[in-house]
Amino acid sequence: MPKKNELHSRKSLAEGRFLRIDELQFTDRRGKNRRWETADRVNSRGAAIIIAEIVPDSTLILVRQFRPPAWQYVIEFPAGLIDPGESAAATAVRELREETGFEGEVVRVLPESTSSPGMSSEKMVVILMKVDGSRYRDGLPPSFQEENEDIETLLVPKKGLLDFLEAEAAAGTGIDAKLLHYALGLEQ
Repeated sequence: MPKKNELHSRKSLAEGRFLRIDELQFTDRRGKNRRWETADRVNSRGAAIIIAEIVPDSTLILVRQFRPPAWQYVIEFPAGLIDPGESAAATAVRELREETGFEGEVVRVLPESTSSPGMSSEKMVVILMKVDGSRYRDGLPPSFQEENEDIETLLVPKKGLLDFLEAEAAAGTGIDAKLLHYALGLEQ
């Protein structure tokens, strides 16, 4: 039976307001000494990713926002950091309203997962929400974005989502991998 990986040290290389870069020294299960750099969030329990569908329209509520690390606008699901003492479901309700103005009902909370485990220990929880379309027939509701947010709400039919994303990517807009994977899943 192979040995378990054994962590020897975790040294902080840099820390900012939201991120910390650490260096891990460990022995892998084969007995080889390894070194790995990792980026971790500080002051957060992870992120809530919101898949919000307007019913009965089968329309998704997406956002296009400027993401400085990518240095471009990126289309993605609404999302937000889970505050200390807050549940992922409560975060989803709060963030959907703040980013888009829409209010919805949590339908399902999926298991915690990782989005980029080769680089970060950050956890995310996908929350499925339904939004009653009859409440929003007069257009987009006002959002309640924070001063540092640059977010545009997009309403995109589920049918044709992949084509929409491919056209946006061809025009130079970034596409979040979680959204692209979701769109691919819809095509299957």
